Amino acid sequence: MGKKILGIFIVFVLVFTSCARKNKFDVDISDIEIDFEIKRLDREIFEIDLNDIDNEIIKLKNKYSKFFELYNARVIRLGNPDKVDYPEILTSFITDFTMYKVYNKVIEVIPSVDSLENVMEKAFKRYKYYFPEKNIPEVYTYLGGFNQSIVIADNILAVGTDKYLGENCEFYHRLGIANYLQKNMNPENIPTDALKAWVLTEFAYNDSIDNLVNNMIYNGMIQYFLDAMLTGTADSLKLGFTSDQIRWCINNEDKIWNYYIENKLLFSTDYMMINKHINPAPFTSGFPPESPGRASVWLGWKIVHAYMKRNPEIELKELMIEDDYQKILSESRYEP
Repeated sequence: MGKKILGIFIVFVLVFTSCARKNKFDVDISDIEIDFEIKRLDREIFEIDLNDIDNEIIKLKNKYSKFFELYNARVIRLGNPDKVDYPEILTSFITDFTMYKVYNKVIEVIPSVDSLENVMEKAFKRYKYYFPEKNIPEVYTYLGGFNQSIVIADNILAVGTDKYLGENCEFYHRLGIANYLQKNMNPENIPTDALKAWVLTEFAYNDSIDNLVNNMIYNGMIQYFLDAMLTGTADSLKLGFTSDQIRWCINNEDKIWNYYIENKLLFSTDYMMINKHINPAPFTSGFPPESPGRASVWLGWKIVHAYMKRNPEIELKELMIEDDYQKILSESRYEP
């Protein structure tokens, strides 16, 4: 009898532990319906019939509407698609030897957006779950001649697929793109980059004091948002770190924190210094080469997690509109 009771108790403990370990962001989105589709301008524009280009342009304008105007005006800068000479300009762009090689590489690396569409649709369903009043953007892919990775406009989210051809892509080497940047130029980085770009415009930095620690915490909030939207995505992808770099941060968390305190950097308003620690870099200034750039953002992410753990009543929506970053720091009671 005693053994049976013990067995039941062990099962109960295992079940309880399993529940306790459940990802708090695993919310039920089964009833949430959104109209979501990734439209591939990068593919369609290079597959038009040049013998019927006038009608093909009309089709593109009808299908891609505002984004087609935006793409021509701001991304590839071909000008107004309503101009008389636009068909000739577009033909030159499509038949350019280099651009056509890039297009072929895009189709080789990203032949389909089905898996990307699946990941991003789930992410935007979670977005609708947490922020029901927000609009879901129209999502496009485009080929931009290695300009912007992501373009954001009014209810438009567009991805430059030529910026995600893989870290060893020959084009990136020719362009002289640094290796530490190439490491995050893979197709699997698209969902994180797209969602991050979107949230940065939806919930912009908003504090009258622009110091390092406020930037750390704001960027930590962005990373926390990504945790909620991309529940099945590895932290390494969401942060843009390698697994080894994350391990380095975990093993050196106290050293990172103490470095900022001892050097009195947390409350520095020096613009150059803030950028050096917040923006991508080969490694974090003041630390060895095996450290990731933006280790301060990882630290900000840890602070935000500590804050939310101590304040379980605060919902994601409340967190994202909080602009008192000092309050988050103090109430997190963060200790490495």
